[in-house]
Amino acid sequence: MTTLMASEYTAAPYRPVRFPERRPRVERRPDGTLMLSSASPPPDIAHNSFADFIPEWAESRGDSPAFRERDGSGAWRTISWRDLWRQLQTVAACLLEMGLGQQRPLVLLSGNSIEQAVLLLAAEYVGIPAAPVSPAYSTLSKNFARLKGVLELVPPAAVFVQDAASFERALAIDELAATPVIAAHNVQPSQRAWADLLAAEMTPARVAAVAAAHAAIRKDDTVRVLFTSGSTGTPKGVPLAYRNFKAVAAYYADNLGWLRESQPVFLDWLPWHHGLGGVLNIGRSVQFGATHYIDDGRPVPGLIERTVRNLREVSPTVFTSVPSAWAVLAGELERDPVLARSLFANVQYFGYGGASLPSDVWHRIQRVAVDTIGKRIVFSTGLACTETSGMGTYCGWPSSDLGNIGGPVPGSEVKLLPLEGGDGRYEIRMRGANVFAGYIGNAALTAAAFDDEGYFRLGDAVRLANPEDPAEGLLFAGRVVEDFKLTNGTWVRTGAVRLGLLDLCAPLISDAVICGHDHEFLAALAWPNVAACRRLAPELAELDAAALVEHPVVVAALRERLAGHKGGGASRTIERLMLMAEPPSIDANEIAEKGYVNQAVTRARRAHLIEQLYHPEPAAHIARAR
Repeated sequence: MTTLMASEYTAAPYRPVRFPERRPRVERRPDGTLMLSSASPPPDIAHNSFADFIPEWAESRGDSPAFRERDGSGAWRTISWRDLWRQLQTVAACLLEMGLGQQRPLVLLSGNSIEQAVLLLAAEYVGIPAAPVSPAYSTLSKNFARLKGVLELVPPAAVFVQDAASFERALAIDELAATPVIAAHNVQPSQRAWADLLAAEMTPARVAAVAAAHAAIRKDDTVRVLFTSGSTGTPKGVPLAYRNFKAVAAYYADNLGWLRESQPVFLDWLPWHHGLGGVLNIGRSVQFGATHYIDDGRPVPGLIERTVRNLREVSPTVFTSVPSAWAVLAGELERDPVLARSLFANVQYFGYGGASLPSDVWHRIQRVAVDTIGKRIVFSTGLACTETSGMGTYCGWPSSDLGNIGGPVPGSEVKLLPLEGGDGRYEIRMRGANVFAGYIGNAALTAAAFDDEGYFRLGDAVRLANPEDPAEGLLFAGRVVEDFKLTNGTWVRTGAVRLGLLDLCAPLISDAVICGHDHEFLAALAWPNVAACRRLAPELAELDAAALVEHPVVVAALRERLAGHKGGGASRTIERLMLMAEPPSIDANEIAEKGYVNQAVTRARRAHLIEQLYHPEPAAHIARAR
């Protein structure tokens, strides 16, 4: 693969994307508050949820794959659209016979799988709330505190696990002892086998029961319950209603309607117990009759190799991941032309969640794209959260203005309140049919989440890309609650400092957590880009992450970056930097549902490492600017 100069690849055209152009309606209030909404209304669609699209695809794309995943031997196993529709109806009938309904939900303890897809969509089709839970709550916990918190909020009428043996300890807790269990593998005598559900005969009575339950669904009925912990660590139950799902489907019909023209292909690892993976990505696949490959990889050493293997075989129509994953994939694309040809072959655009993508990562990927196909690829993003059903703002136009989250999509209203500091930042709030009604069992938390006009407080900050023209989009400016003061009274804008550090140390680090609250200077914890660190010297080529983060060659390279930019502005004032081998944990909420690293949670979880950063005599593996 050749290496293009910046002037060559930045002049290359973008592969066209057919996003509709939408301009915002703007109201400026005397206090400086801005009210933004789309000048275009959302389309009126007949479908009340994603599951409503399945009969159409079963008819028109019957034998084509709907979902695919690796089996134990590494081969792809498949469920077609026709079989998905058949299994959905059969499973839905069995769930109804088990007594599940609006007041008797289904809880799913295991991760993404074809069986889980069928269950989620079957429950959705007949009005049964489904609550997918992080598998870590059941497999890694010693006291199951978070699982018990979830079960207190959503007492299940039935529980699903992919493999009963893997969840034996969790299923034995008192809160689940009397709950019916559905299992796909290693089924115990007291449990309901998945195969038995699929084998149930669809008698006229069962067909009628499914049809009646589907017809009885009301727009405010709960379709899905997701759990988000924020900075507290305590699960908050977010009930999403059919009106929320309908709003997302209408938004997709407006923004992505062109995907209906041919069967799209998606490869996705994002877990279905989070909003991005479990509402947006799986919903998009179902709405547009796609082939959805369930990625068994993750953007961390030891698992990224699986994603790379999958992307060598699967050429997605759209590929979406979190910023830290793109940092890892950039290095893989640079060294693997087969991977690059497969990824860039059919992709229409890339997505990167709701956080800013480091400019170095964007440039590296665009350089490979131009070298491979002669065109750049649009990177699109937006801002939303679980409570807004993953829908809010979106930027779909070609731009190197990273962190531009666009404007409100049709059906979503945005309020921008000026923040103190005089730096042009606003707190962003949202209202619309996509926004949830309130947290389960916590009236006080619900009241605090909404302002007096019914706008949900996301806790995020934004800036106008052009203060004179809001149509040019909003720039993500970090979490309002993550900014802090040093002991000298200086405000630290965490988002800007983080991006500056990532660019300064590129490509050696993939993401970072900024530290310094109640200290005299800034420091950072960071995750290594393993591939880039290995390239620093021949003797590093075979080292794992644990060895790399403390290796003198790596530490020296980082020290040189820090020292070379000493005093270079707010984003260049990191005094100390320590690499971490343990990747950010999505199950410990270190990865927020919006896709970025949750700074506050990570600092709390890794407080012992921060103590090492600020030790009067720091260890040798901590890079220092002086």
